[in-house]
Amino acid sequence: MFNFSLISSFDQAVILGALGLIFGSFTSLITYRINSQEKIVFTRSKCPKCHKNLTPLNLIPLFSWLFQLGKCTNCKAKISIRYPLIELSFLLAFVATFYFQGQQITLPLFFYLAIVGTLIFMCIVDLEHYYIPDISQYVLAILVVLLLISQGLKGNEIFARFIPAFGYLFFGIGLWLFFYYGGGIDAIGIDDLKFFFIAGLALGFDSFLAFTLFCGILGAVFGSLWQKIKKDDAFPFGPAICLSFYICLLFGKKIDVVEYFGNLIF
Repeated sequence: MFNFSLISSFDQAVILGALGLIFGSFTSLITYRINSQEKIVFTRSKCPKCHKNLTPLNLIPLFSWLFQLGKCTNCKAKISIRYPLIELSFLLAFVATFYFQGQQITLPLFFYLAIVGTLIFMCIVDLEHYYIPDISQYVLAILVVLLLISQGLKGNEIFARFIPAFGYLFFGIGLWLFFYYGGGIDAIGIDDLKFFFIAGLALGFDSFLAFTLFCGILGAVFGSLWQKIKKDDAFPFGPAICLSFYICLLFGKKIDVVEYFGNLIF
């Protein structure tokens, strides 16, 4: 395996940023086609308006959209901003993960990057289609187990993580019961409950308070904004729990919720 320590941290960040753009471009494609009749792979990308096949110059992540001023080079129709936003989100997420994980390309870092890419995929589908695909949940669970193994956890230690996993799941079920029977609101779906289980597997009980706190705060803020902008009573909870999971995955051991709020109060 190539020794990345031979190149500077800045160059490593540039490499990962470029990798993020590539994966962001692919993710923007598959999330667009996931609910359509088009094949996800082995099909040429086309302009959705004039249906002209796109050239390699039209497919350079982020930069093609910028150089073309957000328009198709053939029919001049506007290209949705979703594409550069998705690609940019991957770039920023990959570089941020690299920065907060020691600024060195290692095997565990690749699992972190794969996890954050899966989380962004989940967010996009939930925002656009109001559900989280099961396949992404399975991939996330596998990546979490591989990350734990790469961090040195043994079989019995990984098996012990199923206890907090079920703890997170039961907490999610409790939230669903509270909102459903207390306020008549179906606030948490089955996809969210599956995610809670995986979050518990990855984070353990040490990050339980931080995860639930961030889920509550981000869910309330995002839900309010969604209802005001979209005028829709239902809102996708996935982005809130995905972002909460990402924050706790990177900083969970450094976040002491009790101490922080104790200092604020007292």
